[in-house]
Amino acid sequence: MLQTVNVAILVVPGTALSAVYGLIDLFQSANRILGELQSTPDITFSVSRWQLDEEQVISMDPGVVPPALVIVPPILDGQAYLEPQPIIGAQLATWHRQGVVISSACAGAFFLAQAGLLEGRRATTHWQLESAFRCAYPTIELDTDALLITDPDLVTAGGVMSWMDLGLHLIGRYVPPTVVQALGRFLLVDTGVRQQSYYRSFIPVLDHNDRDILHVQHHIHRAYDQPLNITQMAAMAALTERTLIRRFIKATQLRPAEYLQQQRVHKAREKLENTATTIERIAWQVGYEDVSAFRRMFQKKTGLTPSQYRERFARYRKEVPGKKHKSPDR
Repeated sequence: MLQTVNVAILVVPGTALSAVYGLIDLFQSANRILGELQSTPDITFSVSRWQLDEEQVISMDPGVVPPALVIVPPILDGQAYLEPQPIIGAQLATWHRQGVVISSACAGAFFLAQAGLLEGRRATTHWQLESAFRCAYPTIELDTDALLITDPDLVTAGGVMSWMDLGLHLIGRYVPPTVVQALGRFLLVDTGVRQQSYYRSFIPVLDHNDRDILHVQHHIHRAYDQPLNITQMAAMAALTERTLIRRFIKATQLRPAEYLQQQRVHKAREKLENTATTIERIAWQVGYEDVSAFRRMFQKKTGLTPSQYRERFARYRKEVPGKKHKSPDR
């Protein structure tokens, strides 16, 4: 007997329409591949759009039945996710009480949080929205390194394009892995496990109006490859070490040592992406005398070893011909 899985895409103000139509294409492609791999498929996906109309009523495509899966796509226009959305929240909560699987991509997680669905749960959203999410929902355990966090009834995905990872995961709940793999090959997308930390950039807070801390930040940006400790930073700002740490955290949300590590890893990423310099020399160039310590820190911050990161993102795949560089003594 053919089972129909009804998928509802909730179109909210500012929704990325590329994600809406991309998800429709994704599920339809899954149907086609199921038909190719199975002589008589036992499952099919039916996708519909539900949206908040001008009269603040959630309407749906004609002839649609209640969904089994709901997806809240990314938001690219405006900041509706920061505004009260009681109708959307109530609808999501109602669906959830009825046993519907609720999921989101990127800023869509804000709607799930507003509906009260993420309390006591671990969730993710786009890494650039981390501060806004933590401010609005401080009791929710947020992990913006993760690209996808899954529970049987709730799924949150991280970046703008994570709707693809989310869709593949939801499809994979109903079909064999061979179907998902075939779908990935057809679409030329990676069906392997990824993390948002692979793509996360270091974007420091600079508009905090604390001139002493900004002075220290600017020095770190210039001299990240030099030895720099908390005593030196405090002297630079004419502050006690304790005061420096307190004000630095208030201004940047990072401890001074963490900020320095972030800057070093950021520069290491650039070098791994854009040069053929050896990993050992890059470690030295960004301020690490111990290559092992550099490798550990890099993997902690990015989720990949330096070699794995270069393999995935580098423009250069091979070492420059000639002798390998040796890190000079310092």
